Amino acid sequence: MNILITGVTGFVGSHMADYILQNTEDDKIYATKRWMEDTRNVDHIDDERFEFIDCDLLDGLSIKRAVEISKPDKVFHFAAQSFPEVSFKTPVITLQTNTIGTTHLFESIKESEYDPVIVSVSTSEVYGMPKEDELPIKETNPIRAANPYSISKVGHDLMSQYYYNAYGMKIITTRMFSHEGARRGKEFALSSFAYQIAKGEKSGNYVVKHGNLDSVRTYNHIDDAIRAYWLCSEYGDRRYGEVYNIGGNETCTVGEALDMLISKSDKPFEKVLDKDRLRPTDITLQIPCTIKFQNHFYWEPERGLSDICDDLLEYWRNII
Repeated sequence: MNILITGVTGFVGSHMADYILQNTEDDKIYATKRWMEDTRNVDHIDDERFEFIDCDLLDGLSIKRAVEISKPDKVFHFAAQSFPEVSFKTPVITLQTNTIGTTHLFESIKESEYDPVIVSVSTSEVYGMPKEDELPIKETNPIRAANPYSISKVGHDLMSQYYYNAYGMKIITTRMFSHEGARRGKEFALSSFAYQIAKGEKSGNYVVKHGNLDSVRTYNHIDDAIRAYWLCSEYGDRRYGEVYNIGGNETCTVGEALDMLISKSDKPFEKVLDKDRLRPTDITLQIPCTIKFQNHFYWEPERGLSDICDDLLEYWRNII
């Protein structure tokens, strides 16, 4: 089986590649990356079943070439500008990459001779800030995107539904809630905290800078997220066109997650507010309802927030 992974050098894409190579015998991965892109997340892979294809989502011809080379049976579409904070500074690039780039991919597949199962990776950010009587967040909740990143992913989400409805493409759309683990970039809160702790343990600077600690998140371990994506590709034959929330089952404030990270260090870390880490607009309440996905795919989280904290700290301690 041929599998095309877009965005393989990123956090989620690299874990997806690991999962496939560890759990299949004959599947071949064709992995897109931009020219001269940082590949540190996949540099450990030494397997003849893994092959890079230089590709840019904004270059429709390169995407068409990637489809022709890979001849995909499955597509995992992870490539994106995925940092909400960055999107405030680069809204045009964010919209182009996440909405137009996704359209380039779908159009290239539509025009090809291939009919792959496509796991289209959207985000819980499309829901924006829910009202308290709308919790937990279901797939039927209103869309209230609150930043350029989430707006761009609404476009991604809608194009997924369009190509299914108009052309019968085998697309399953996922809206993943907070997911964390090793290799998560330090642009994200928990990874940033773990990075600061690991760095502080060596330097003696026992300060963790933070933004809003009152935001409520429901954390999902990356291993459970990857397993969910794989189940979509394996058992989604009667679920094409569906949208699924995927998320963990441990809900807490960002501050409580930071406290857990600090508790796993033997150094006396102090929390300090950094106003530069506050977003112009923020989504402070994310509690998912994942019953639909659990019922359709018999999935449930197996790892928790403590595991996430352990993995993040180990990752950064090994690097710093």
